[in-house]
Amino acid sequence: MIVLKSDYFSSHERLTRFINENHIKREDILAITQAPSFFTIFFYADDAVEEVTHGLLS
Repeated sequence: MIVLKSDYFSSHERLTRFINENHIKREDILAITQAPSFFTIFFYADDAVEEVTHGLLS
């Protein structure tokens, strides 16, 4: 089942690595937001798939 997922990253390099290593398609990215100390990505993915790279709170 496709669900909305999110994760937090301390730098844009870690966020980019997450997107590339998990082969997240552009059309599956709902939003990327930036706060003073981290980036957040909201994306659609299969709920049965565990992401390879993890963000801050994993």
